[in-house]
Amino acid sequence: MKKIRYILFLIVIVLLVIFIHKLTIKKFNTLYKVDKHIIKEEFYINNKKHTYNIRIDNKYTYTIIKDLNKNKRIIKNIKTYKKNNISCIVPIYKKGNSKEIYCLKDKVQVSNYYLLDENNSDYLEILSKAKIKVPEKKEIESNYKKLTIYNNLDNNRKYIIWNYKGIYVIGKNRNDYIKILDYDIYDNIMSIVNSRYFVLFENTKVTGIENIYYYDLKKNKLKSFKLEKKLDKDSYINGIYNDLIYVTDNKNKKQYTINISKEEIKEVGNAENDFIVYKNKTKRLLNISDFFLKKQLFNNNLIGKEIKEYDYSYYFEKDEFYRKLDNGNKELLFELSEVNDWKVYDRDIILISDGIVYLYNDEAGLVKILSSNELKYNYKDIVRIWKN
Repeated sequence: MKKIRYILFLIVIVLLVIFIHKLTIKKFNTLYKVDKHIIKEEFYINNKKHTYNIRIDNKYTYTIIKDLNKNKRIIKNIKTYKKNNISCIVPIYKKGNSKEIYCLKDKVQVSNYYLLDENNSDYLEILSKAKIKVPEKKEIESNYKKLTIYNNLDNNRKYIIWNYKGIYVIGKNRNDYIKILDYDIYDNIMSIVNSRYFVLFENTKVTGIENIYYYDLKKNKLKSFKLEKKLDKDSYINGIYNDLIYVTDNKNKKQYTINISKEEIKEVGNAENDFIVYKNKTKRLLNISDFFLKKQLFNNNLIGKEIKEYDYSYYFEKDEFYRKLDNGNKELLFELSEVNDWKVYDRDIILISDGIVYLYNDEAGLVKILSSNELKYNYKDIVRIWKN
């Protein structure tokens, strides 16, 4: 009896150690083979999201954002399909992930949307063999005030459009207009969206920034507060980390964090203390001289004509839009001409072309969200996105 209890005790201890070890795992890299395919898995947790970057045969790259209990070697089989210059794989997972297909055209990875948009007959034949349904989409328009809205909205996203005095908030089941100011702001709009709020800094007075307005995108309520420490007019937003908004006062050479939910401002960078920059997952500390050499932005940092976010760079080559991993593997996502402005929000790409706002992500492809005549002429920092 004692021996059985001892064995059970040992089993419990081993299971407890395994459980604690899994809890502490933040990232790992795994290289393994499935049949003749070489698979590289990179796992990490960022903003509480479990992320797997998958690379197969150094040709196909994609990302899974899903809690798979930090498991390694998640792929058990890979089905392959080929027709003329189109080669595709369908990974089969040990635990139920949705059935996805990844393809190369002329040995360059291309998105499913791109192949569907060009109505590629070889790709359609492969989809039929793989028993993957072709999505059917019918574009329907509706109007709200001066906006045309398309039926490509979903429950997880809201779109915020600055309208000089206030904002349109456009969602799948509800549209609102919220007046914030009594006068117009046409350019240099100092605003940002965090996990809950659209935040506007009233940066119009020569005396500096004193008022902050914030709209609760969950409760649909507008509030405002006065800063304890007034910011100079020559200030800008660095970005957001852990829901704190980082702001730099250029004139006074100071950096602050602003906690919207607590309505408080805190000085974090000055002549005595290093300034903070977050590049994707990494915190950097810069002295005052290095920090003020250029504008310091956390994400959506323009490097020439590229935007870098997480593990990917995004860029245009003429009218073709690519996503590239750090190892150089690139994927052609879509084609779009005459793009006036574009940004990347956590793997969602928002683009403005000829007054139309587009969204691209791997689930939806490239879809129209809304349009207005005003966006043909004024589009810089006008459109924001919020993901629930």
